[in-house]
Amino acid sequence: MNIGTRNVRSLFWSEALKVPHNELLKLDFDVVTLQETPFGSGTQKFDNSTLFNSGLESKKHEYGCGFYVRGEFLKYIKDFKIINERICYLRLKAKWFSCTLINVHAPTNEKMEEVKEEFYNLLDENINQIANSDIKIIRGDFNAKVGKEDIQTHHWQ
Repeated sequence: MNIGTRNVRSLFWSEALKVPHNELLKLDFDVVTLQETPFGSGTQKFDNSTLFNSGLESKKHEYGCGFYVRGEFLKYIKDFKIINERICYLRLKAKWFSCTLINVHAPTNEKMEEVKEEFYNLLDENINQIANSDIKIIRGDFNAKVGKEDIQTHHWQ
């Protein structure tokens, strides 16, 4: 199984689903995890592929995550579960085991501590509810920031 991931915040025009669809075909992905999906919630067919999405329809084009699955791979899907607009998972059946792909779109560091703590507690709670026999793979946008950190200097006397 070939899995890719992409933040698609810029994909909000009417033909936007063609971009991940073309990537699936070109790069031979079976599943692409998508973050910041502005496509609403539920499932949406596109040619021979399907989008499973937990997003909100928003003018800000933020939040939301989902899975774009190639048509031939749809037969392996056992379950798609929406936790909220930031967390969802796709459970797949293989020959000898099941695999759960967990897709996240984490809050940025600028968010209040309560928001971040609530997100990670909810993620942890849901991971613990997945069968222990499943292989669990977490994908997504954890919103890490890159750059210089403001460091306060202390003057010792």
